[in-house]
Amino acid sequence: MFTSSWFSRKNSDDAGVLFRENQVLKSQIQKLLQLEETGFFIELDSLLKAILKKALILCQADSSFFALTTPVAGELDVRICNLILDEKMKHIRELFKTEYTRLIESENVLITIEDFIMLPLIRRHRLLGIIGLKLNSAAPENVCEILPVLAHQAAGSLESAILYERMFKRLLVLSNVFILGKEIITNIDLGALVDRFLSIARDGTSSEVACIYLFKELSDKPFFTRIQLGKGPGTIIDDTAECTPLIRSVCLEGKPLLLEDLSSGPWAEAEPGKIRGIVLRNTLVLPLAARDRILGVIQVANKGKHDIFSPEDLDLLKILSGQIAFVIQNADLFQNLQQAYIDTLGALTSAIDAKDSYTHGHSKRVTELSMGLGQEINLGKSDLENLRIASILHDIGKIGIPESILNKPNRLTDEEFQIIKSHPELGVRILKNVEFLGNIVPIILHHHERFDGRGYPDSLKADEIPLAARIITISDSYDAMTSDRPYRKAMELDQACAELLRCKGSQFDPDLTDAFIRMMNRLKSEATSV
Repeated sequence: MFTSSWFSRKNSDDAGVLFRENQVLKSQIQKLLQLEETGFFIELDSLLKAILKKALILCQADSSFFALTTPVAGELDVRICNLILDEKMKHIRELFKTEYTRLIESENVLITIEDFIMLPLIRRHRLLGIIGLKLNSAAPENVCEILPVLAHQAAGSLESAILYERMFKRLLVLSNVFILGKEIITNIDLGALVDRFLSIARDGTSSEVACIYLFKELSDKPFFTRIQLGKGPGTIIDDTAECTPLIRSVCLEGKPLLLEDLSSGPWAEAEPGKIRGIVLRNTLVLPLAARDRILGVIQVANKGKHDIFSPEDLDLLKILSGQIAFVIQNADLFQNLQQAYIDTLGALTSAIDAKDSYTHGHSKRVTELSMGLGQEINLGKSDLENLRIASILHDIGKIGIPESILNKPNRLTDEEFQIIKSHPELGVRILKNVEFLGNIVPIILHHHERFDGRGYPDSLKADEIPLAARIITISDSYDAMTSDRPYRKAMELDQACAELLRCKGSQFDPDLTDAFIRMMNRLKSEATSV
């Protein structure tokens, strides 16, 4: 229930004046939110500052804060806090826990906690964050109307920014794993490899501590222990942690354990204080196994910002623990690493498909068509692998395009089409710092170039366009033509092939087009005979 005086409409002798004021404010909102509407991506921290700045421009406030939700229901991760004392902020966070259930159940647009108006940012029935504003007497009287507009627009941008941050972090971690795999071929120094592994595990899960314990068969004591603390390269500690009952249990049972509170329960006596000078609060522990044999245990502890370990952390450690186990056993690791990151990258494309309901499964279909065409023209193994990854990720930049444009039920305006055309460059911004994708980035950047040089973003023509990009252009166009779109029905397969032939030499590489039609005719003939 709203109790603050500025929620009540002020008396006015001129309803027409009030109406015009409302229209001016709504117009101001649209101008203020142009950055989000363009879909050009900004990083999460910058986005939070921009959203809060807009809120403060629209509504006069004496103090404010911006908080994101956490995996713990009712907990807030306060990212920005303006003119609020620590004790006051702590009190607000405690009161928010009591309001959390009501907020989630009703999806209220606005609630109040003490003298703060709380603006929830909700997307797909999920609370992403909260803007808190302590308004003053200069706040507009129609604040209840203008803030929900801001919340709606901000929630969409915030969802993409959070997804981007998680995806980019995952890609960087996997890039390090891939590089580690290449080093394994020439590096047999177990200590150096384990140190690198622990650093990746610790940074990837935002943990303060990472440990590894290696056991020989029929031994209940580790023959090798390594502990890493801190950030970046970390500090290495040797043989200073006991092999506790928890570690032995995971090694014997061969099952992971995720413990949110080590201060109570069966492990409370030995586990929290086993490392000198540090108290372990929470932990994630996994067995290291290779070919059905337990080699040891990997442990991370003390999740950053007093958060709890998530299923994503468990998935990441499963990938890493599987790889380091093979290193320890001196097995062929490189192929396994490749499959690990390819599977992860493939899973990330589902986030893109989820934004555009009309292209569900598009990346998978384009990958299948592109690989078929690559085999048709006898591409080599490494070129086929690059083509596969590029096909999976060719539309990754669409994660930064507003859904209002992706799912528009009629044709795009010229301005909206320019925004859509930005997605190859957005994709490059996402992937350019991921080392193992260096050969893939030019393919993604140029998959909308035309053979006659009238494409985008760089107007390349003919052989200036990477071969894999020319292949994806054909597969992408064919799938687009044979799929329903908001503004038209799907073409028949023969009609789509005829359109490819009509545009060969202008939009499409003529030799590749002929090879694609040859492949499709053969597949059609095989299907008919079956």
